[in-house]
Amino acid sequence: WYQRRVRGSRSFRIFGSKRMYSDTPLVHQGSPGFFHPTRSFYRYLVLFFISIICFGTYFTYDEIEPILPRMQNASNLLLTNTEFGALYSVYSFPNIILVFFGGMLGDRIGLEWAALVFVTLSLGGSIVVALSSLLSRPSAFIAMCVGRFIFGMGAESLNVTQSAMVARWFGDTGDLAMAFGLVLSASRLGDFLSIAVGEHIAKLFDDYRATLVVGAILCFVSLLAVIIYTLLDWYSLKKIARAPPSSEKLNFFAVKEFDVRFWYISFIVMTYYAGVTPFVAIATDFFQSKWANHKFVHDNASLLSSIIILASMVLSPFLGKFLDFFGYRPYFVALGAIALIPAHCLLAFSYVSPLVAVIIIGLSFSLVPSALWPSVPIIIPEENTATAFGLMTSIQNLGLTIVNIVVNAIVQKYGYNWAIVFFVCTDIIGLLLTEVLIIVDHFKGKQLCQTKKAKNVEEKQAIN
Repeated sequence: WYQRRVRGSRSFRIFGSKRMYSDTPLVHQGSPGFFHPTRSFYRYLVLFFISIICFGTYFTYDEIEPILPRMQNASNLLLTNTEFGALYSVYSFPNIILVFFGGMLGDRIGLEWAALVFVTLSLGGSIVVALSSLLSRPSAFIAMCVGRFIFGMGAESLNVTQSAMVARWFGDTGDLAMAFGLVLSASRLGDFLSIAVGEHIAKLFDDYRATLVVGAILCFVSLLAVIIYTLLDWYSLKKIARAPPSSEKLNFFAVKEFDVRFWYISFIVMTYYAGVTPFVAIATDFFQSKWANHKFVHDNASLLSSIIILASMVLSPFLGKFLDFFGYRPYFVALGAIALIPAHCLLAFSYVSPLVAVIIIGLSFSLVPSALWPSVPIIIPEENTATAFGLMTSIQNLGLTIVNIVVNAIVQKYGYNWAIVFFVCTDIIGLLLTEVLIIVDHFKGKQLCQTKKAKNVEEKQAIN
């Protein structure tokens, strides 16, 4: 986001790329205007619309969780716990593979075009889910699965594209983790509203279908955000030089050259999210079941489960800014992973109010993603960033697909407590992987631990 004078000529660096240099002097007719892509205002305006891109899809992903009791009692659905788990798994299952291709597609055709394809799929899937509720069982459940499948094909790849957009616009600004935190906050706002008010929407209209319709409307808002981002991105092309998307064919073997730390980060993401996301999906029913005689917990179960998302939504930008300045990302991932273990143990082995545990999980869920996702652009070349995010999300979805099925099977056969014990096991595995990442990063130069001050010194040395 700046121009530099190097040995009498001016070099230009934009969008976090370390390859977009020119030895030809650039000519400016005066200073750039207020609405110029190199200005902070423009950059944060773009970030605002990037943040909204996944707002609707996050709402729609968890829209079925707060209305589960209504769907179980609806005469046209009579949804079982196993079928409920299947609705989450059918979302994740195609993305074990497809989201990897989605990331590669973004690197090849351009992020804005890829985003338009993915958000259209997301909108179409959400509409199918809403319309499926008009059918009768078993057609209603089958159609709902089809809708969730289509929705998943677009939503996860859209999330990958969104991450690559952030890396493009903030890769070398020193505010990368904060930018990721702001995007996470906006996305989690959609998740929070889904869990916190989804049941209230259904109650207001006395019909669970109302929540599904709101999800489809918010996916349309995501489409509008992608369109506005595309227009802003095209405008920036008229003002600044930027390398076009690669015209090469999809290179499936590029991943072989990825830094080994990328693989540890990916499997940490898989195990960490396996202990949080499936828990949030069953949390409301779990609280109402275990604390049935506790009026406050029983009556506010959905609100309690939404605290995890709320904490992440509020704290992620601040923690991102802190991590940008302080560095040492793997150590903070380890801290967040450690916090999950006592929180899940409290839920499994005591009748202490779940409020304590969900606050701890919420703090962890704010810290760990803010440290993990911004680590990828640090160790992966810019032209492969979307591919890397896609592959990491594929690995994450492999874990979520398996865990959602396993957890709901455990709940059905053994009860909720044993499901929470299962989460403790995933927490421990994630912590062990994080310890290995710390050791590997130490021997590879501690790039993931780099502070903002050290980064600034490195850039000054590069100029000289």
